[in-house]
Amino acid sequence: MRIVIIGAGEVGYHIAKTLSLENHEVTVVERDEKTCQYVQSTLDVLTISGNGANISTLKEAGIQDTDMIVAVTGIDEVNMVACMTARQFGVSKKIARIRDVEYIKNSTLIKQQLGVDFVINPEIATSREIVNLLESPVNVAQIQNFAEGKVQIFELKVKEDFPFIGRQLKDINLGRPTLIVAIYRKGEIVIPSGEEKILLEDNLYIVAGEEHFLKLDEITGPHPVNIRNVMILGGSNIGIQTASILSRHGISTKLIEANREKCHILAQKLPDTLVINGDGTDVEILKSEGIGATDGFVAVTGDEETNILVSLLAKHLGSNKVIAKVDRSNYIPIVEKIGVDAVVDPRIITTSSILRFIRKGEVVSLTLLKEGKAEIMELIAQPASKIINKPLRDAHLPKECIIGAIVRGSQVIIPHGNDIIQPQDKVIVFTLPSSIKKIERMFTGKQKVK
Repeated sequence: MRIVIIGAGEVGYHIAKTLSLENHEVTVVERDEKTCQYVQSTLDVLTISGNGANISTLKEAGIQDTDMIVAVTGIDEVNMVACMTARQFGVSKKIARIRDVEYIKNSTLIKQQLGVDFVINPEIATSREIVNLLESPVNVAQIQNFAEGKVQIFELKVKEDFPFIGRQLKDINLGRPTLIVAIYRKGEIVIPSGEEKILLEDNLYIVAGEEHFLKLDEITGPHPVNIRNVMILGGSNIGIQTASILSRHGISTKLIEANREKCHILAQKLPDTLVINGDGTDVEILKSEGIGATDGFVAVTGDEETNILVSLLAKHLGSNKVIAKVDRSNYIPIVEKIGVDAVVDPRIITTSSILRFIRKGEVVSLTLLKEGKAEIMELIAQPASKIINKPLRDAHLPKECIIGAIVRGSQVIIPHGNDIIQPQDKVIVFTLPSSIKKIERMFTGKQKVK
């Protein structure tokens, strides 16, 4: 597939990297010359320095022979114009990142008039992820739902009180159908064998059926109380969207913002949220607003150092679930180790959403993990699939992947080597990037994934 990506920021770069590794023909258009040079030197893609909304630049990028355009610059209008121009050249799939909520309110008009097939708003997508984490009945670093919620994959940090430290996976019996599909250890993803031992500070990725998820107290610890009240630091777009969703869900919400003028605007936008003007890094303000009694705390200011610092304060002062927005990839492993319950990265969330749309049809759902070091894919086994009607032990799956669950109607199967995938089964696969194309071919029966 020929793909043109407009914008080589964090999101554009990561999409280009992922798609080029899958042998797509990728062209990246970027205005900044230094960024172009960096992309050219680190990725197997064609780069063009120029304005992605300019017709001559798009022609130079080969827009007339392109199958898909992904416009992810930091300027909404550039992204929309690029997609509109691509429509005139007959590009079949057009994706735009749109950040302005006013545009999002008219997303149907954008799709109809400008020909944009998929609109992604990073702030709204991140807010939904935050609410999903807050409303999870167990306190985990990450949770993803698959097969209409029938399957959960959650990330669990191994702390000192974890009961199976030093034990081999084959010797662990949780008494319920579950599977540890991967281990994140020292910056790398490991697809484990039964002989793999669990070590302190590992992050485990565990698959469980919906009915068993709440019965894993032995490893997840006692369940926190239902989320009734949340404190948000930062009147950013993510803070606004998160507060709005929580209020609609009937959750009492406070939002702390340092800028007094902005507080007046926030109070009008969020009539069901208590907006507080104050310095969220001030311990006395946090205490006076009842931080110790909150079920959840979310730090989403525009400064990630502030988010990290205040999240640690909130945890120390007694908040139950603490979530921080962090944009720098090199910060994330550190933050995860020092006591913050969960980290959200808008870039990865946005990239996952875009890749999910790009692979729509062959892949029902997709989630990137740890800066794209691994993916969780939900696929439907097609009648021509090479993987159906044979025991998994005979399916010749790549070593870099593991099947976490098979969903057949309402039945969830945590598979073993003798289980058999049938046509139209939904299959949850955990895989490293090197095996993605092979997995897709095995499930679709195609010789080459377009």
